[in-house]
Amino acid sequence: MAFMEKDGFRLYHEDTGGDGPTVLFLHGAGGNHLSWWQQVPVFAETYRCLTVDQRGFGRSPDVPGGAGPAALATDAIALLDHLGIARAALVAQSMGGWAAAGAAVQAPERFWAIVMANTVGNLTNPEIAALRQQLAAASPPRPAVLWHAALGETFRRTQPVRAFLYAQIAGTNAPLPADFRDRLGRLTTPVERYAAARVPTLFLTSDEDGLIWPELSQRVHEHVPGSRFERVKAAGHSTYFERPDVFNRAVGAFLEGHRP
Repeated sequence: MAFMEKDGFRLYHEDTGGDGPTVLFLHGAGGNHLSWWQQVPVFAETYRCLTVDQRGFGRSPDVPGGAGPAALATDAIALLDHLGIARAALVAQSMGGWAAAGAAVQAPERFWAIVMANTVGNLTNPEIAALRQQLAAASPPRPAVLWHAALGETFRRTQPVRAFLYAQIAGTNAPLPADFRDRLGRLTTPVERYAAARVPTLFLTSDEDGLIWPELSQRVHEHVPGSRFERVKAAGHSTYFERPDVFNRAVGAFLEGHRP
């Protein structure tokens, strides 16, 4: 077990793989470092893979009065500093996109590629914000159980055993503070500022994502010149978990194309 200590806060992380370029995996609000069990064994063959329990999740409870989601980006950069890693790629899902977007605009020179998987990291401008509101108004109410919302209908129907595993991983997290999601939602990054960072970016989405709609991911992609866009069929908000074969191929090809 390895921890980075910072101002009384302890960030849990695991380091897997060899001497290749570093890839840091950033989980969503329904996960923790365990979420990437279908990615690490694959990518560790050619990359140094870092997984973390982000602040408030798994073995990384926030300190009383801590910064909460506002520290997600700075925690990621601090971990690279702690491990002496000059540059890394980020593979971020859902909430992890907030960390990735924030880190990229703070220190773009530290990142050789970023994958925004079922997330736009709250990158926004007036056009994107209007589309988000439009899509939200047209969508059915979100399920009360978080992991139901995070998995697509096809996966929940056809893969009940793996859906149960997803729920078990999510259940290892302590309950989030009542205001966590509101605080996270207020953290926005102008998409133009992210585009100016010029970090190669893949926006990967899926047809059944009812949390970060594929149309929203595509619109944000269109505002980031040079970025790539992939849309996966028969998957929901957790493509990495539901369709790991497709996810790993798409992400692997993208990373290989930008490998330093």
